[in-house]
Amino acid sequence: MNFQLRHNLLITVFIIVIIVAMWFLMKGSLYSSEPASLTKNQTLTEHEAPSQERSYLEKIDYFVLQEFDANQTLSHLVEADRYYNFKDSPALLINPKVTTYDQKGASNYTLSAKRAHYLDNGKVSFKGQVDVSSINGIKHKMNTEELLIDTNTDDLTSHKKVTYLGENAKVVSQGMLMKTKDNKMKLTGDVRINQDSGQQMLTNDLTIDQSNNQKHYHSDNNTTYLSTANKIYAQGMDMDMQKQITQLFGDVKILQDSGSIIKANNLTVDQSNGRELYKTNEHIHYQSQAADIRAKVMYYDAVAQKIKLSGGVVGRYE
Repeated sequence: MNFQLRHNLLITVFIIVIIVAMWFLMKGSLYSSEPASLTKNQTLTEHEAPSQERSYLEKIDYFVLQEFDANQTLSHLVEADRYYNFKDSPALLINPKVTTYDQKGASNYTLSAKRAHYLDNGKVSFKGQVDVSSINGIKHKMNTEELLIDTNTDDLTSHKKVTYLGENAKVVSQGMLMKTKDNKMKLTGDVRINQDSGQQMLTNDLTIDQSNNQKHYHSDNNTTYLSTANKIYAQGMDMDMQKQITQLFGDVKILQDSGSIIKANNLTVDQSNGRELYKTNEHIHYQSQAADIRAKVMYYDAVAQKIKLSGGVVGRYE
């Protein structure tokens, strides 16, 4: 009887030992499947990572980098909520902000975005929506695949599609160049201005000038103005975004949906208060199937489709 009892106890102990050993093995397996330390080779979470998950070599929270010029004066301050260093890719900045300083050490411009890459040559490449603000109150907002700031010259450059977000319009271009010290930006290549009121303008190499508290879009290249009932061709344009008045320069041709043609010089388009008025006092030539009229002054309400010609009017009717 005692022998039987001892035999049963041995079997029970053996089973317990096996269960404990298996438990330790399972625990070790679970630990080995956990991610590595936050400082080495961990895959970024979906919230933190770029579009595709990649492992990083180093992570720094609250990243700050100061850059000084030859006179040991602070020239740039690069800040970010997080900094990720990769083996074969540029470093990634989350919520980056770059501040530029003048030769006296006063802040000049600030650029901010959700993401940027810090390149080996010292340039910072912003991604997505970028806000550019100067100390004198000038602000620019734009979306782009890449916006580079050169930390040697402070110039901003993009060779990819740029969507500039204006107050009453969105401007789409093939690139951009900005010399921050001049407070002037050039949207390069083919440019399309989509106004909130529905009109469009097509031109090339548009300058956005906000110096001296103004807001002007200017181009010396051929420009096409498109509205609901008219298409206007000109040799250049200047749009005052504050007054909502556009000057179309040079030889101007208005093509109406009815087929009529109006030729003029230096046309003013007044879009203030929801209007669309075309005005000029420089030699008007109106041609339709039924009339050929010349005058010196034109007042054209494009919404009401009413034209008033005055000043030495000479007409021929068929």
